[in-house]
Amino acid sequence: MSRVDPIVALNNYLQSIGQLTALSWKDSKSGSAHSPEWSSVCKIHGREYGTGTGAQKHLARGTAATMALNALRNEAGGG
Repeated sequence: MSRVDPIVALNNYLQSIGQLTALSWKDSKSGSAHSPEWSSVCKIHGREYGTGTGAQKHLARGTAATMALNALRNEAGGG
C-alpha cells in the first residue's frame, strides 16, 4: 500500500469540503546553498494551521500539511 503525500491529502480534504482556494503557504529558506533549511507555514483562510521545516521545501510543506490536516479533522470532530 502506497502512502499518500501529505500535501495531496490536504488538497483532497480541502477540495472535498469546498475550501481548496482557502489554502496558502508561506515558505522561507535559510542557511547556505549547500545546506539549506526550509520553513513552511500552512494557512487556511489566513489562519496558521501547521508549520514544518526540512532540507527541501516539499519536506517542510509535507510536515506543515500533516499538522494542518490533523487540526482540520480535529475541528470537524473526525480526529
